[in-house]
Amino acid sequence: MAIREIYHDTRTIQRYGQHGVWPNTTLDDYLQRHARERGAKLALVDRRWRLTFAELDRLAHRVACGLLWLGLGPGDVISIQTPNWGEWLIMHCAATKIGAVTNSIGAVYRHKEVGYILDYAETSLMLIPDAFRGFSYTAMLAELWPKLSNLRHVLVIGDDVPHGMRSFREFLDTPWEDRYSAADLGALRPDPNRVATLMFTSGTEANPKGVMHTHNTIGTGTRQVKETYDLSGDDVIFMASPIGHTTALIVGARLPVMYGMTTVWQEHWNPEAAIELIARERCTFTLSATPFLHGLVHSSNANPETLKTFRIFSCGGAPIPRELIRRAEDQHGFLVSALYGSSEALVNSAITAADPLDKRFGTDGKVLPDVEARLVDPETRAPRKPDEDGELQVRTAALFAGYYKDPARTGEVVSADRWYSTGDLCTLDPDKYVSVVGRKKDMIIRGGANISAREIEELLFTHPKVATVACVAMPDPVLAERVCAFVICQPGETLTFE
Repeated sequence: MAIREIYHDTRTIQRYGQHGVWPNTTLDDYLQRHARERGAKLALVDRRWRLTFAELDRLAHRVACGLLWLGLGPGDVISIQTPNWGEWLIMHCAATKIGAVTNSIGAVYRHKEVGYILDYAETSLMLIPDAFRGFSYTAMLAELWPKLSNLRHVLVIGDDVPHGMRSFREFLDTPWEDRYSAADLGALRPDPNRVATLMFTSGTEANPKGVMHTHNTIGTGTRQVKETYDLSGDDVIFMASPIGHTTALIVGARLPVMYGMTTVWQEHWNPEAAIELIARERCTFTLSATPFLHGLVHSSNANPETLKTFRIFSCGGAPIPRELIRRAEDQHGFLVSALYGSSEALVNSAITAADPLDKRFGTDGKVLPDVEARLVDPETRAPRKPDEDGELQVRTAALFAGYYKDPARTGEVVSADRWYSTGDLCTLDPDKYVSVVGRKKDMIIRGGANISAREIEELLFTHPKVATVACVAMPDPVLAERVCAFVICQPGETLTFE
């Protein structure tokens, strides 16, 4: 089934859509309102842009008209592989205006992953840098493109634009809006129950899974972040987590646009530069993985003065050492909030300032008020007793619409009544605080990123010198876990890292 034909099932729409739980809005609804009501307010700051809401809406409108001129429309997949650059947000907002689906790809992915994702997603258009940190994205796309039957257009950020690709700068400078009326775009406003984003995430199988979120599910998850931390339009979001990850998509991009906040993006992680950005732009909040917290807290320029506006570091993806929490709060004066979630179910539990110290230091947060949680036997799915650990299942209005082109895999983790099996082994105390104690899935979490042990093993198996290999997690003081590969070479061969 084409992604443009995928909606939520009728029962789920009735459960959430007809009782006011789902907002039934799109990101563009919010953007247009902010452009009218607070157009001069700063929306995004990055390495080159300082975009107001009015400017963001104007550029997104122009790009949306250009996309129409290129032949794109509702349900077409637009893949974006960039660092944390404002061009990403312009394209995402433009895609929403015409009902296209945004597929954000991690900037660190290379030929194997990118080729698979572009082909599987049936990508129509891709936006890339010409090069970043010594890697040529245009060379990679030139090699992959002949094998991608659905890819029609490649837009390039930068000066090195090969023949057959288009300059995104020139695309932005073209007045495409002269060719279409506001009514033309208004008619394309997507049904909020249609798929808005497609995000590929590592699984225990070799190939990543395409997680589909509708405008309603991703809007609900974004609202939950805002309400959990009592954020307002006065907050300034700092985002260094890569935009190819759900964290940055929700908190760095959509949260500010939905609620009229300013968002500040760092193109790649550097703790000292992050402190300078936070101080200069008066940032108040971020959500990121434990290694980012470690870097921020131990940065040479971190002190109560440079971090005086910073209130909350929401931290997920890996255990948070207690000493790191104490140092952040005692020496730098900001709250560290443990958070638990996933690409599929978004945010499920979190710590706030109101929680007692033992819960803040010892759990992964309290289940959100509008999320249901329970523990089951990981094999039989029978209910667990209150004092037993088990696999965590959650039911939430933010639950994804399914894995793209894979109803069987969707059915393995989502029951008919919309309970999602997380694959994490947890405890759940009487006050609804969650603690992750293990993983059912063959997954290594390195710095908040899910890595399939099996995928790495299969890649290593392709090397002619390797006879057999097994990958496991090894402890790391900053990243929480690293991938450790045990390799046995073919007879007569010797392992070298080259």
